[in-house]
Amino acid sequence: MLPQPKQHWTPEHWASWKPFGIGEQYPNNYWEVLRAIWLSRDQLSYAWDILNQGVCDGCALGTTGMKDWTLDGIHLCNVRLRLLRLNTMSAFDPNLLADVSQLQQQKSAELRDLGRLPYPMMRQGGEKGFRRVSWDAALQEISDRIRAAKPNRLSNAMVRLERLTGNLS
Repeated sequence: MLPQPKQHWTPEHWASWKPFGIGEQYPNNYWEVLRAIWLSRDQLSYAWDILNQGVCDGCALGTTGMKDWTLDGIHLCNVRLRLLRLNTMSAFDPNLLADVSQLQQQKSAELRDLGRLPYPMMRQGGEKGFRRVSWDAALQEISDRIRAAKPNRLSNAMVRLERLTGNLS
């Protein structure tokens, strides 16, 4: 059972008394910049490349590098900075997934901190854990499941993609 969220106000967690940083272009961003640098300190060069050449995987504002198509100036939103570590972390030891029962007691933040998945892995019903599979096998499994799904269960983008590739009748 999931823990119930706290139902009371917690002002000590607020970044400012201004709701959502009203009146500020980049409200309370300095702490997130420092936090992102600290968390990605083992991959600073790569993190810099992601921020300068990548797209924002946290929003839909249309950013390329640190340029924004919506706002003037640099785009370094808090969401993008918080997600930066997920892009720069090292791969974890896949043997950790051989028996997932040992991971059940860990919190989601602890699981995220293990690292990123180094290659595709699958788990069939009844198996203790995950096993490595090739990219071809993983992509085949995904495409088989998409084809088996009813079109109304897929997003419009997926349906359009299937029509473009000629895989949907």
